[in-house]
Amino acid sequence: MNDETIIKPREHRRIGKYHVDGILGEGAMGVVYAGHDPDIDRQVAIKTVHKHLIDASGDGDWLERFAREARAAGRVLHPNLVTIFEYLQQDQVPYLVMERIRSTTLEDRLAAPDGLDLQEVLSIMAQILDGLACIHAAGIVHRDMKPANVMVTENGTVKLTDFGIARITAMDKTGAGMIGTPSYMAPEQFSGGDVDARADIYATGIVLYELLTGKKPFEGGGIEALLVAARSENVTAPSQIVPEIPSALDDVVLKAMNADAKDRFASAADMRDALVAALPTADGTASIRLSTSARPKRDQAKVGSNTMLSRMSSQTLTQVERHLIDKIGPMGRVIARRAAASATNNEELLDIILKELTQEDERHEMHASLLRLLAANVGPAPAGISDDNLHHLIALLKPLLGPISTVLVKRHAAKSTSIEDLVQALSDTLNDPAEKAGFLKAAQSDQRPHPDGKGI
Repeated sequence: MNDETIIKPREHRRIGKYHVDGILGEGAMGVVYAGHDPDIDRQVAIKTVHKHLIDASGDGDWLERFAREARAAGRVLHPNLVTIFEYLQQDQVPYLVMERIRSTTLEDRLAAPDGLDLQEVLSIMAQILDGLACIHAAGIVHRDMKPANVMVTENGTVKLTDFGIARITAMDKTGAGMIGTPSYMAPEQFSGGDVDARADIYATGIVLYELLTGKKPFEGGGIEALLVAARSENVTAPSQIVPEIPSALDDVVLKAMNADAKDRFASAADMRDALVAALPTADGTASIRLSTSARPKRDQAKVGSNTMLSRMSSQTLTQVERHLIDKIGPMGRVIARRAAASATNNEELLDIILKELTQEDERHEMHASLLRLLAANVGPAPAGISDDNLHHLIALLKPLLGPISTVLVKRHAAKSTSIEDLVQALSDTLNDPAEKAGFLKAAQSDQRPHPDGKGI
C-alpha cells in the first residue's frame, strides 16, 4: 500500500520549519521521521498518521480532536515522558514534533537473550509509574500502556510515549469504541466504555508480570478468550514461574491486575510505593538473576527455531496481518501466520504471501509495503551478511548511537542485499558529517572475512 505520507529516502523535504533527515520507524498507523530544528540546531522526532487513514475516517472533526489531545499531552512535562515540542498541520496531515532520544523499547529489552535482575525491574517500573502519575494528575489516561510504548535510553532512563493521543491514534483498534492492545487491556476497556487511570494500572501490572516471567499472563485464543481470562481470578503467580521472586512481589502484580478496577491500586504512586516495599535492595534479593530459562519455550513441533514466526516480533507480525486483511480480507491473517511459520527469511515470506495476489500491480505495492514492515524484524541477518559483519558494525555504531545500534543494524540488514548496501544505509542514520565519515572509513576498511571471501 502506497501512502503520500511517506517521504521517500533522500527526498529533500520540510515539515513546517523542520528538515526531514530520514525515517526512524513506520507502523500500520503512521511514520516517525528523523528531523532537525534549524532555529536551535536540535534533532527531533516527527510523528504523523498515514494520510489514507485520515481520509478513510470520514470524520470532519478528526484533525481538531487530534490537535486538542496532542496539545493537552504537550503541556505535561516530566523526565519519564517523551516531551512534545510542537503540534502542526501540513497539507491536512497532523504532525507531532517530539524530543529525539537514543533508546530501545522495552519490547526490545524483553526480546534480548539475557534476563532481568530485580534491581533493573524495580528501576524500570518505578520510572513507568512516575510517568503515569504525572499524566494522570493532568487528567490524561494513556490507554495503550505496553512495552512497545516504553523507551529505555542508554543510561537507563525510561520515557513513556504515545500517551494522551491513544484514543485517536492507537495502533490496535480492536473494534468499535475499543482502543488498546488486547493483551494489555483492562476488562473494562473491552466494552469500549469510559476508562480511568486504573486501566493504566492494570496494563502496568501486565508489563510487570512480563518483565518478571518473560511471558504474558494470558496467551492466545482471541479477544473473547482474553476477556474471559482477564475477568477471572485464576492467574498464575510470577513466583510459580520464577521461584526466586519474593511473594510480596506476587501481591503487587496480582493487585494491579485485579479484574475489578476498585480493587486495584488507587493510583500509580500507590503501586510504586508497594513495589519499592516488595523489593528491598539491601537484603540481597536485588542481585537475583532472572534466567532466560524461566521464559516459556516455543513448541518446536509447531514452530521451527529458524522460521520467521519464531524471529519476528508480535508487533511486526500483526502489522503484516493488517496489510493482508486490508488487501484480501479476513483470510489475510491465516495467510500471514502460515507464511511466517514456514519461511526462514524475508524473501521466502514475501514469496509465499505474494502468490495469494493475482494482480501484478497489487503484488508490487504489497512487496514494497511489506519490505518496510519487515525492516522492524530483528532476527538473524539474511544470507550473504555474516554474524561477524553485524557484530563489527554494531561495535562501530555503539559509541555514536548507544544500545539502539543493535536494533538498527539488524533492521537494516533485513532489507539489505549486500554488506555494502548495509554499510551505506547505516551511515545514512548518522547526521553528524564527521561521525558519518569516520564510520564509513572504519567499516569500508575492515578486512574481516566475508562469506564470499572478501572483506567488508
